[in-house]
Formats: sequence, C-alpha cells, structure tokens
Amino acid sequence: MPVEVSGHRGRVVAWRSAALALGVALLAGGCTVTRPGTLERLPAGAAIPVTVTVTEDAATIRGVDPATGERLEGVLAAERPPRPPGGLAPIPPAAPPVGVAPAATGPVVIFFSGHLEGDHGTRLTCTLEVERRLRLRGSGVCRLAGEAKGPPEFRLTFR
Repeated sequence: MPVEVSGHRGRVVAWRSAALALGVALLAGGCTVTRPGTLERLPAGAAIPVTVTVTEDAATIRGVDPATGERLEGVLAAERPPRPPGGLAPIPPAAPPVGVAPAATGPVVIFFSGHLEGDHGTRLTCTLEVERRLRLRGSGVCRLAGEAKGPPEFRLTFR
C-alpha cells in the first residue's frame, strides 16, 4: 500500500528525489563528452573538420582532410600536476566565516598533449587546453612532429 505524503514535507521529499535523480544522471552521463571542432591550417588556411572526445584522462581527435582524403587520428593525454612528496595533498584553507561566500574560481582547465597520425604520413604534435564549463570547450595548437620551435601549423578548436 503506497504511502502518500502531503503538505510541506511532501514537497521536500519530492525535491530531494528530483535532485538525487538529476545528480545520478549527471554523474553517469558526465564521463565522456564529444564535440565537433576544426583543425585550421595557419595562417588563414583550409579547415579540417574533427571530432573531439574528452574524458578526464584523454582527448581523442579524429578527422578527415577534405582536400587530400587523409584520415587524422590521435589521443592526447591529460597532463597532471606532480603530486607532493609522500602523495599527500595540501591541507585546504579554513572555511570562510558564516555569512561570507567564497569568490567564484572560474572553470576547471585541463591540459592535454600528444600526437595526431595521418594515414598519408602526416604526424602532428598537439597541445590542447580544455575548459570544463556547462558546455565543454577547448583550443590548442599542432605542429609538425619534430618542429618544437617556430609558429604552429594548425589551430585546434571545439565548442
């Protein structure tokens, strides 16, 4: 026999249930994000449409150059800051006094680096900066592998 809860308590229970369901959906669905993007040749060259799939640990990039038909694909690994000695995290600062809200800190930024390989022999070294917001977005650059200096060959973006 179902129990019906009415009044203020019923609204609180319904709100908590909805919040729990939303939280579970966000945690379950927030593991991988895929966005369309471009790999644009610099300066002001042709753009290669790409698909960027981002997780906490890696960004996978796939695209086909419409001019040559070359397929480009690669995985960029997340660059994690070094852990402090002993593997212990620093102690967080004390909470602000009651009634004082902490300042907004902005989006979480994750840095990725790695290589894109083409099936016609192109090899690019790429770095990517991803901002984790309500809608994930990122930008970076790619150079021909082995050319660490000089201007980048491509700009990589997705929104």
